[in-house]
Amino acid sequence: MKPKAVIFDVGGVLLESPFVAALGWAQEWEIPLDALVTIFGDYSQTSPPDQSPMWHEVERGRVELEAFVLQMQKTLGGTLPLNHKAMTLTASDFNPFAEGEPVVAMTKLVDEVRGRGVKTGILTNNVREWSAWREKIPIEAFDAVVDSCEVGMRKPEPEIYQLICKKLSLMPSSCLFLDDHPANVEAAVAVGLDALLVTGDFDAAVSEVLSRF
Repeated sequence: MKPKAVIFDVGGVLLESPFVAALGWAQEWEIPLDALVTIFGDYSQTSPPDQSPMWHEVERGRVELEAFVLQMQKTLGGTLPLNHKAMTLTASDFNPFAEGEPVVAMTKLVDEVRGRGVKTGILTNNVREWSAWREKIPIEAFDAVVDSCEVGMRKPEPEIYQLICKKLSLMPSSCLFLDDHPANVEAAVAVGLDALLVTGDFDAAVSEVLSRF
């Protein structure tokens, strides 16, 4: 069945990957890479809020980024020297989208999809303080936008996939979802959506999407 909507992730799909940017950020601030899992937790974890890593609560909009950065410094303080540069971090120093550029192949795909009379949506795990990403893409080209920090839930929780489908007035089986994280793709399929893992080969992803029509 041809999809009646294509739903796009932001980082790693419409914009350059925040995972890659986060690694660059860690190197810039001389934060050991093995500390990142301790700081951010397991990305795919879907525990209740009271058992979730603090970062997940930032993405759900329940914790401010500044509070997370302060907690991160406490966590790092046990392993880094007191005068380490990471101890001077502020919330404004942490935004992987700040330098991220739109993925041209994907923004063109949005136009192509809409030209075929197909709805488009955005489903993103994001942070209130990073809302400037909306200025980097043609946000008006999307029929519905679900941002984790605005709805209090995050991928890969099944309810957030159901919400974007509801906003598009479509059944999950009528929607194609694009994301760069395997856990998010697997969760979408479990809910009933068709889903595609987007890698660094954006042209291949575009071809795969268009083959669905």
